[in-house]
Amino acid sequence: MSIVDMNIGEKAKVVDIHAQKDLKLRLQSLGLTRGADIEVRGFAIGKQNVELLVDDTLVGLRQTEMRLIEID
Repeated sequence: MSIVDMNIGEKAKVVDIHAQKDLKLRLQSLGLTRGADIEVRGFAIGKQNVELLVDDTLVGLRQTEMRLIEID
């Protein structure tokens, strides 16, 4: 399951990030690491973008990036 499968207000835990090294490091610098708790705050129309709460930080991701993050 990935972030794109979630609904607004749902919470989940990051299981793994299936991205190339550069993108994976960028996501990790934003707090999206294995075991991190996330909450979906909102989606753009068609789920093209998402706003996530990671710890106390709001993070915006594109749909292509959302699909690379495995959650539980």
